[in-house]
Amino acid sequence: MLSESERRSLDEIEHQFRLDDPHLDNRLAVGKSHPKPTTVLAVLFGSLGVLLLCMGVIGAALLSFGMVSVSLLMRGTTWR
Repeated sequence: MLSESERRSLDEIEHQFRLDDPHLDNRLAVGKSHPKPTTVLAVLFGSLGVLLLCMGVIGAALLSFGMVSVSLLMRGTTWR
């Protein structure tokens, strides 16, 4: 159990944390965020493309890398 002075100190630290980085505070309050499905697809297609490239299947590897681009475009990722 915390003493009253320790509780006040903790409250002051929490308040300062919220002021310093409200975005991180919101993410921690909401809980752990899950990756978007399009990100998971991009990682899977990218991994498959590297595997196919190592196996020498160039056409399928290029198709897989193209699907990575499509997945990222569906997510709204831009090159900027």
